[in-house]
Amino acid sequence: MQRYFDQIDALNDIGAVLGFARDIFAEQGIVRMSYHVTPLFGEPNSIATAVYADGFTKEWLACYDREGFRSSDPIPGRVMASGKMMTWQEAQQAAPNSAANEAYFEAMHEHGLIHGFGIALFGPGGRDAYAGFDFEKPVGEVAADKIGTVRSVAQAGHQRICMLLEQATPTPALSEREIEVLTWAARGKSQSTIATILDISPDTVKTYSKRIYAKLDVTDRVGAVVKALRLGLVKV
Repeated sequence: MQRYFDQIDALNDIGAVLGFARDIFAEQGIVRMSYHVTPLFGEPNSIATAVYADGFTKEWLACYDREGFRSSDPIPGRVMASGKMMTWQEAQQAAPNSAANEAYFEAMHEHGLIHGFGIALFGPGGRDAYAGFDFEKPVGEVAADKIGTVRSVAQAGHQRICMLLEQATPTPALSEREIEVLTWAARGKSQSTIATILDISPDTVKTYSKRIYAKLDVTDRVGAVVKALRLGLVKV
């Protein structure tokens, strides 16, 4: 386990940390995972939460990008409130559910999201996060050491990301259009949707995104959004 921690501590880019952790999770048998970084004092199911997801279908991700749909997901909040690992089924039953919650759970079932679990990740200065994982089979059928590795690597990865975010970084100068693109990205919109909203081509959005990544010294969307929120470059 320590070798994983040493490798994580040697990484100096948020995207690299996420990619390394994702590969370790896959080695343990994780089929899909998500990492939700919430602004301080924000809600883990708000549209302002930066979500890194891997292994989910495009259809599910499109649903989750919708503000009304995401806000109906009580699982991250319930897991964070408990501070412990909870299966998705346990989280669904942990409190009374609204009609919107029930509709969300039904959509999860329709998309095959049944056997996963969530954990709370704790960082310095209240920079906490939620992570969801799915072995695509009941947790009780998974070896305890595999679950332990996933939980440990997730926590170590989150702490490393927090440290990278806290490193002294001058606030970059972004153009008005770059701020517009970044703001919509922070609101969970895809590049194609941003192109429609701003009435520009998807290729133009990609170009602006690359410029934003370079100015923020990151390599991916999640890293850009998380860093922009910390620096106060966007308001969502």
